Amino acid sequence: MVGTGTGGAGAMTDLSNRFATARAVAPQQPLLSVRGLGVTFEGGREGLWGPPHKVPALENITFDLDRGRTLGLVGESGSGKSTLGRAILRRLPLSEGRVIFDGKDISHVKGEALRRLTRDIQLIFQDPYTSLNPRMKVLELVAEPLLVHGLVSSLEEARDQVGELLRLVNLPPEALDRFPHGFSGGQRQRIGIARALALRPRLIIADEPVSALDVSVRAQVVNLMQDLQQELGLTYVFIAHDLSVVRHISHEIAILHRGRMVEMAGRDAIYDAPEHPYTRILLSAVPEPDPALRRNGGNAPQAHRPPVLNEEGPGCRYRDCCEKAGGHCQREAPPFARHGGGRWASCWHVSTD
Repeated sequence: MVGTGTGGAGAMTDLSNRFATARAVAPQQPLLSVRGLGVTFEGGREGLWGPPHKVPALENITFDLDRGRTLGLVGESGSGKSTLGRAILRRLPLSEGRVIFDGKDISHVKGEALRRLTRDIQLIFQDPYTSLNPRMKVLELVAEPLLVHGLVSSLEEARDQVGELLRLVNLPPEALDRFPHGFSGGQRQRIGIARALALRPRLIIADEPVSALDVSVRAQVVNLMQDLQQELGLTYVFIAHDLSVVRHISHEIAILHRGRMVEMAGRDAIYDAPEHPYTRILLSAVPEPDPALRRNGGNAPQAHRPPVLNEEGPGCRYRDCCEKAGGHCQREAPPFARHGGGRWASCWHVSTD
């Protein structure tokens, strides 16, 4: 992807000074820590009066995210990526585990405490066409969080701040008084980013933020997010299907499958030397532009083969699609644990180099 630059250098400097006040404590403490997180939904009932089935959507999710870093969440549809984002935002109740933000346990916050928390954790939505109210002008859309949290008393008072946010995301000042239908998809997503930045958050959950955009526009939005992160010290949880986009923007990447995290490591470690069998299968689906590498099989000998899961017995459920599976894999499921080189994986055979 090619850098496009964000412009608005003065606005960037002014806002970065305001964001600096929100970056508080020791850098060695992770901004976000998730420990053993689980989310369970109610399914169908047994008969008319029977209790509802419990359907686990997430199980034993554990990770740390440092300030100013991006964690990419990758997995096929239904793997639990968006559910994890909503759980971090506290929009879903946890069935188990903890979410710790800036050293404080937010696992069960409610009411006014939850409302205050939304100032520090914001969301960028997937679809810029449905996430913006078509009856509201851009000034109203971006100023709404400021009004709700009492940071301004009127739209006119918010006008300068909103104009500054629009310059920050490369939109002209005259956009203030226009409706969303007058903008392209990429411009609408920039409005959504400006709205997310209005409260000066420290953590942003970006849920498929470029999947609804044209391919030609995706690079511009991703590069804008990277520029904002560098200048404002933002921290991202970036959810996406597009593996090339995830590699471009992420510092660490976590692979989810059926509600469980199977591997997490730095982006180069994940893409160049995946250890877990599901990670190798998932990455093998990425088109390879070099025909020679495709003929040689790349680093994924099981290319395009779906994972064959074995849910019977106590062993690893990936043992039937893993060439390294041995007796231990048949007897006991591996925990999601830290291995050498900072890699986390749910596998008995991860390299310790």
